[in-house]
Amino acid sequence: MQTITVDKPKQIKQQKVLLLNPPGDKKYFRDYYCTKVSKAHYYYHPVDLVYLSGTISKLCQVAVIDAIAESLTESECLQRVEEINADVILFLISSPSYNLDVPFLSQLKNKLPETTFIGTGDVYREFKSDGFKMHDFLDAILLDFSTEDILDYLNKGEGEIINNVIYKYKGQIYAGEEIHGHGKFQIDTPRWDLFSINKYKFPFERKSKFASILTDFGCAYSCSFCPISTLGFKLRSVSDVMEEIKLLKSLGVRELFFRDQTFGVNKKRTLELCEALKALKMSWTCFTRVDVLNEDIIKPMQEAGCHTIMFGIESADEELLEQYEKNTKQSQMLEAIALCKKYSIETVGTFILGLPGDTKESTLKTLEFAKKLNLDFASFNIAVPRFGTKF
Repeated sequence: MQTITVDKPKQIKQQKVLLLNPPGDKKYFRDYYCTKVSKAHYYYHPVDLVYLSGTISKLCQVAVIDAIAESLTESECLQRVEEINADVILFLISSPSYNLDVPFLSQLKNKLPETTFIGTGDVYREFKSDGFKMHDFLDAILLDFSTEDILDYLNKGEGEIINNVIYKYKGQIYAGEEIHGHGKFQIDTPRWDLFSINKYKFPFERKSKFASILTDFGCAYSCSFCPISTLGFKLRSVSDVMEEIKLLKSLGVRELFFRDQTFGVNKKRTLELCEALKALKMSWTCFTRVDVLNEDIIKPMQEAGCHTIMFGIESADEELLEQYEKNTKQSQMLEAIALCKKYSIETVGTFILGLPGDTKESTLKTLEFAKKLNLDFASFNIAVPRFGTKF
């Protein structure tokens, strides 16, 4: 009689993964590959870690330490990490906090030499495989938090090429291609219960307990002063988004900040989302462009709980805007702000000063135009080259 051998399915490794936002001397935003420092006391949730918490929970135990939100010192954070005793630490790193992050992570690796260290952030998207030459503590790099590629690495990172992951194995580097994709994507509901929601603050929140949420990933536009356009663009389904919002409401959240780079790009989907939001009676803010929203969208947004819209105005110099592929007009800016006033939605204009090509005259023109716009709030920012921008 012939004996048939059947291969057993590969066993899933049950690991404990710690999602870590390291400590710092300022409120660093290390997430979403576009890093900065809070200009006041506000601090949003690190969306990379939020959405990875849902994905990784499918395979592993998950713990979270956001040392910035929790105001942990380096020694306090080190102690917390050691107590958790994770098999894997997936950490954020950023260019503004780089000189603090590297020595801290090196110290952490010295204390936990057997722990796998996975890094994600603007630094590693820029340097990719060179990150291993720069940092001895590094075992792997994650290039996109919106996919499930991290699960392939955690489950079978042993000499296979995995998209959006670069890792070391037995002295070799296995570099997967950075593939963000377009179209649609789905995220497993984040483990919001692991985040200290009360520790996060938002300047435009009107109700206690707010949460940051993405309904899309990347950006449909290609402004060359912003790195987000390099991530491609894809949308979450309305049902996927609403499942997360319902969870947040059950946790006492009543305020949302939609972290989409351009809320409302897809009109049909936006109207569907607004209709679904009405029943939940949430209060919310979003960020968008002046050439995206019209009255057909703004009115349903207001009815769905939107009270503040942040617009990327950038400059009053239309030639400069064209140079950096923003391509918006003063007339569109005036019209969008006026529509918001009509529906009692407060407006925030964000401006960039000092882009190459910006002059004293164009800067003064922008400042005068900012007053003419009749915004409720204005935020002026100095142009800084970032990883992924063209200047």
